[in-house]
Amino acid sequence: MVVNHDIVADARVRKSAQSVQRLGFDVTLLYGLQGITEPVRGTLGDVATLGIPQPYGMTATKAKLERERRAYRSGFPGFISESDLEWARYQNTLAGLRASRYALPVRALLRLPRMFFDWRVRFHERREERIRAYWEQQADPDAVPRRLDWRREVTQFSDLSLSFTREIWRQKPDIIHAHDAHVLKAAVNATNHMRAHRVRPTLIYDAHEFVVGAVRTSERQRRAWAQMEKHYTRAADGVITVSESIADALQRVYRLPDRPTVVLNAPVVEEIAEAPSDIRTDCGLGRDVPLLAYSGSMAEKRGVATVVEALTFLPEVHLAVICVPSVSHKLSRELARRATELGVVDRVHLLEPVKPEEVLSYLRSADVGVHPMIGDIPNHEMALPNKLFDYIFAGLPIVVSDLQEMGAFVRRTAVGETFSFGDAADCARALKEVFGALPEYRAKVTGNSLENVYSWESQEGKLAELYARVGG
Repeated sequence: MVVNHDIVADARVRKSAQSVQRLGFDVTLLYGLQGITEPVRGTLGDVATLGIPQPYGMTATKAKLERERRAYRSGFPGFISESDLEWARYQNTLAGLRASRYALPVRALLRLPRMFFDWRVRFHERREERIRAYWEQQADPDAVPRRLDWRREVTQFSDLSLSFTREIWRQKPDIIHAHDAHVLKAAVNATNHMRAHRVRPTLIYDAHEFVVGAVRTSERQRRAWAQMEKHYTRAADGVITVSESIADALQRVYRLPDRPTVVLNAPVVEEIAEAPSDIRTDCGLGRDVPLLAYSGSMAEKRGVATVVEALTFLPEVHLAVICVPSVSHKLSRELARRATELGVVDRVHLLEPVKPEEVLSYLRSADVGVHPMIGDIPNHEMALPNKLFDYIFAGLPIVVSDLQEMGAFVRRTAVGETFSFGDAADCARALKEVFGALPEYRAKVTGNSLENVYSWESQEGKLAELYARVGG
């Protein structure tokens, strides 16, 4: 198995590796680590792990080349820099002063070089305007590129290929399981190398999101990621993804011969590790205080700020935020500043993440779980996040944005309420409904036998079936 980042907090990768190991395979999990120079060997239960250094050299070189391109000027007939132009202006002025001592015909003749200088200045200014407009267009996040080379646009794919490809084929795998699009190029390159040497490993691509509809820093980036995934996905012998909607979209967009296998990102419920503390204790709150929990990324598109704003309508409710990656992250600090501006900072508790295996036991003492993800983003609309299941199997009713998959799930299971994404007043309305009928909602959460369908144990069979099909 291969993933580009640290596995400490990636529950899906950890569960997948251990499940495949239980299927009778000898699993080695390769993962990326920054800040190291040598591979780091370890174990995850019975799974061997290998941390691979990730220097991202091509990405750093690309940034350096771009800075040099921005600064470069070809010189004559323009000027190589603003300092060069300023120096030439001084020289031109001095030439005019020297010419003033001559008779009019001579001064007219000496005026010709100065006229030529004025033309050079106009040329330089027009060229600067064109260059400025070009770089502004490159920086415009909504600009649609006329031509795009994804290999140059997103060099991290090549960096990861440089880091992982050799390590993958050195393991001599029978099956290569690539988690997420980041390592897809490396996995395909390793597969092709091994097949060229008369070894035919099976390639499984585990798509954690709908890349075509995911949030990127710009339209150029989004299209580059989509081009890369399109280029390599059809090379996979089997594709896994995290929701029915994404499975349909992947098959439609990439014309896959077989529909991807849906393996929900659900928690393990049969063996729940006990956390050393719990969310209510860490907030310093008594059992009678209404406590709302959010666990997950602090990215702006996750919509946590909407919940903080909703607290202004709920004067007795406290919000506990398990901040991923950490409380010290700049996005966590920005949320704290927003809570201060709204006057609710005393009811917003920022907490450090716990181990993935301990999340369920840690959340149990809260009253309600919330997932306020922003909508009108295809990847978000199709998502069925693991935190949804974490809340449910911790015994918490849920309040979520009314997005395509999440909204349908809540209405189908009746385990909570939905609200219009980004609407703090509507979020407060949904929370009031759930807090006002907590015993009824808790009964629905615990009485629906959801673990038969939505636990990781229920998903392992799908993983086993895929491995048997593509590996046989």
